[in-house]
Amino acid sequence: MTRPKLNIIPVKLEPSKEMQEKPTIINHEPICIIKASEVEIKFYKGVNESIIQTIIKELNIVEA
Repeated sequence: MTRPKLNIIPVKLEPSKEMQEKPTIINHEPICIIKASEVEIKFYKGVNESIIQTIIKELNIVEA
């Protein structure tokens, strides 16, 4: 069985104009703190809500 030839194409990634125009806002106050066992997890403004939900689900599995 012969394998198809693979082509490697070099790619250069550059930031989009949208990313360049947004100012960076540094807020040192967490929007959410999760404490479980010996772990403290802090989330800051801009974190995707689904990330927080996933971590909570994973912590529930580990704690069970």
